[in-house]
This record gives sequence, structure tokens and C-alpha cells, in this order.
Amino acid sequence: MSTPNDSLMSPPPGRLLVLMYHGLHESRTDRGRFDPRYSLQPGKFAAQMHYLSELGVAGWLPVTGEALVAPEAPAGRQMVLITFDDGDASNVEKALPMLQEAGLTAVFFITRNFVGQRGMISRAGIRKLADAGMVIGSHGLSHRFLNTLSPAALAIELSSSRDFLQQITGREVKLLSLPGGRGGPREIEAAHTAGYRSVFGSRPGNNVATPAGGLIDRVVITRRTNSQAFEQLVRWQGPAVWRQCARYRVLGLPRRLLGDRVYNRLRQLVVH
Repeated sequence: MSTPNDSLMSPPPGRLLVLMYHGLHESRTDRGRFDPRYSLQPGKFAAQMHYLSELGVAGWLPVTGEALVAPEAPAGRQMVLITFDDGDASNVEKALPMLQEAGLTAVFFITRNFVGQRGMISRAGIRKLADAGMVIGSHGLSHRFLNTLSPAALAIELSSSRDFLQQITGREVKLLSLPGGRGGPREIEAAHTAGYRSVFGSRPGNNVATPAGGLIDRVVITRRTNSQAFEQLVRWQGPAVWRQCARYRVLGLPRRLLGDRVYNRLRQLVVH
């Protein structure tokens, strides 16, 4: 990965790019409960964190949830937020020490029913992340797509996972990541009613600094994201940006036509 150069950084002021990770594994077959594309090699993740550290754009955490970009962010500089979904065991075993070595922080979105399962984070692991200064967010109770649930089931999915994580960490859980990125105004409103301050999706984008309340876009980092593509995504310029945006739009078409349940079954057959 190349050495960061400020002359290459030309994002519009007041932007927050949110990176989405899942787990860190040398082999695709060692992945957790997500498809193998999201199982990133630990060495590649370490190099990416080093790049962000040298660039000086990462580290802000939305602890208050008041705004997407911290007021103290240097004018004209891109800010980057690192996030993990699901709660893979590698979040504690591998990601945490690499983040600490690079002097970075991250948000870990945990799925309640995955905790303690094989290859997934434990209660002790969640406490370790929180005690290390990381922020714990919710990724739902069961990882069911929230836009397929009844109002009553949606409320349970949101509140029970939040209560569980708050009991473990002793801290308020203010952030929610939508399972599968599925959700809209109804789910966002339900999340705010349940006590969440900010809701993260999976649509690629470079967020403009606005008050919290809407859906926060994120950029997924996969096993195929090489160093050149990663640098382009962080700068939000170049072929890697339009490729990820185009892929999201293309995959979204059959989902809209078939519906989430049918689309997910077909996607699982293709991936696995």
C-alpha cells in the first residue's frame, strides 16, 4: 500500500466515510456466519489500518450521536469511521490488537443471538472491546431483515438486543446497524423510538455532515479489496467507487423484483 499523500486528498469538506468490515480470517473457509467475500485476510486489514493511521483521517466515534462529523474535524479533511458487523470472534482476537497498534478505534455491531455461538464473540469479548475504548452497537436480535417484521416483532428485535448489550457493557447503546442493510423510514423511526440515535445501512456513499436522524451510508470492504481500491474508496474517487456503487444498484434490482425472502434464498445458493 502506498504512502499517504495529502496532495491526493481532495474530498469536499465535512464528509464522513464509514467502512464496513465483518471478520478477519486467513482462509475463506474460516469465516463466521457471513458469506466468504466478507472474510478479510488479517494482513490486509493491518495494512489498511496503517494506511488510515498515517493518513490521519480515522478515529472519530459518534459517541453522542449528535452529528456525523465531529466539530473538531479539520476543515476540508475526510473523516473515516471503522465498523464491524455481526460479532465474529476475530473482532476481539485479531481486529482489536491491530486497531490498538494503529491507534484507531471502531464501532462493533453485535447480533444478540450470535453471541457465544461457535466462531462468534462471547460476552467477555464484548466487555473487552468496550473496556478497550471501542463502541458497541446493535446488529439486531436474530439478524432477521427488519423490513420483513411486524411492528411488534420489530420492536422486540430492536429493544431486546439493545438491553442485552447495555447489560454487558454498562453503557448506553446508541448505534444500530441494519441486518442486511434492509430498512427504511419505518425501521429508522422504530430504532429512534427504541432509543438508538444513529442508524447505519449498507448503501455505499460518502456521508455529508448533517444532524443524525437519517440512514448513514457505508462502504463495504471485502476479501477482493486490494490496496489500490482501498485507497480510492478512502479518497472517494476512482474506479473502485463507481464499481461499488454500480454493484449495489445491480444487486438491488432483483431484490426489489423478487422481495427480500426469495432474493436471500437465491443469494445463499449462489454464494455457498
